[in-house]
Amino acid sequence: MASSGCEDHAGQEGETFLYFAYGSNLLTERIHLRNPSAVFCCVARLQDFKLDFGNFQGKTSERWHGGIATIFQSPGDEVWGVVWKMNKSNLSSLDELSAWVRKKTVCHWSIKRS
Repeated sequence: MASSGCEDHAGQEGETFLYFAYGSNLLTERIHLRNPSAVFCCVARLQDFKLDFGNFQGKTSERWHGGIATIFQSPGDEVWGVVWKMNKSNLSSLDELSAWVRKKTVCHWSIKRS
């Protein structure tokens, strides 16, 4: 059976984290540009959130002049994405890519397998 990448390896528990991705960070090529440690874990659904374009400040992308994919709490809605397992050394590059996102937004979730 192939590994999903979510299993913790000995000695790595404190060095990695799980990152829920949506929008352009769904693409392997995109996430690996600045986060080479990313390993696909699984497809995931984030309950009680909604996908939107733009952000809480109303900014658009300077590159393509359109709305930036974002998520916000919305009871009863859901956002589909993927979970990447990444090395904590990539946290700063994620922060740079998402400079317009409110910091310290943490969602407590668990992975359920069927």
